[in-house]
Amino acid sequence: MYYLWRNTPYGIIRVSYSGIYDFVRNAVKSKIRLYSVTLSPAGKKEHADLTIVFSEQDLTIKTKKEVEEHISSVLRPMGIKASIIWASPERGITYLIQSPYTWAAIASCTAVIVTAGFEGFFWSLFWGMSVWFIIRGLKFIAGRFRSA
Repeated sequence: MYYLWRNTPYGIIRVSYSGIYDFVRNAVKSKIRLYSVTLSPAGKKEHADLTIVFSEQDLTIKTKKEVEEHISSVLRPMGIKASIIWASPERGITYLIQSPYTWAAIASCTAVIVTAGFEGFFWSLFWGMSVWFIIRGLKFIAGRFRSA
């Protein structure tokens, strides 16, 4: 998809979505997740407006300000004004419904109940959770020894 950026006496300047997306993604640190970009044409204004949506997960206000200033300083010479929106990732029931791990767990539990019955399901769940807690405990203890 191409965005109309500017009408000039020499023709029309168009920018591709993937090009501007890659440009903005490469202009920021790799830790920050870029969700989307939208470019509105300059028209009669002196600059085009670029709306950028970033993830705000685990970022301080200082880091956000630095990113906003850096992006604005990179885009300003090109005649693009950046409007940055910080969004938090969804973590709720919709995330669970859309997760393939949720559906895999439901299918696995159903298969165990059908093939082994409720008693087999209970013991599979019991031993699986027991091993999981043992491994988590061992990882915790090993982490304590490494940091000491």
